[in-house]
Amino acid sequence: MNLMLRKWIGLIAAFLFLNTGFVQASATPIICDQEYTLCTSARCIPMPGNPAKAVCDCVVEKGKSAGYKTCKERKPIRDRYKVTSLVSTFSFEQFAFKRKMNCSEGLPWTNCLDMPCTVDPQNSKRALCLCTIENTQAFFTFGGDCNTNTCATGFWSGATQENSIILRKALMQEMRLKPKALLKDCSAK
Repeated sequence: MNLMLRKWIGLIAAFLFLNTGFVQASATPIICDQEYTLCTSARCIPMPGNPAKAVCDCVVEKGKSAGYKTCKERKPIRDRYKVTSLVSTFSFEQFAFKRKMNCSEGLPWTNCLDMPCTVDPQNSKRALCLCTIENTQAFFTFGGDCNTNTCATGFWSGATQENSIILRKALMQEMRLKPKALLKDCSAK
């Protein structure tokens, strides 16, 4: 009986561990000022054995970012092997040098917001994140270098227009930025 109970506890613990990265903790964006992972232009590949998840190659940044998890939940964690775990959030970091590419509904993309990431122990400016594959909504990404042919095959990290507006407004308010056209579209040269 004791062995069976331990197995159930182990399964429940594994389930809770795997799902904590995917819960949207708040309906209102929370702004934190700390180290975070940014996946707005990340290239992703589907995870072997799990068609609902993708592994994305993201960058590590420090400063203000928006997400739905609390700052405590997004706080960097360093394990005993000095491997750092972060959470992927949203920021304006790539807005100055990347352009947004719009992609149609029905094409695969990844949602990396508030997803768990591991910093590359060999390169502290890069991280791999475990993101959710989506395909039911139109999206945009800073990835793809404006080549819309890659919308169908790129599994780019992206966002819906609606969620992007919510996150941008919250971050602009926190940073006291005036509303302006922050996003450069691929159609603009």
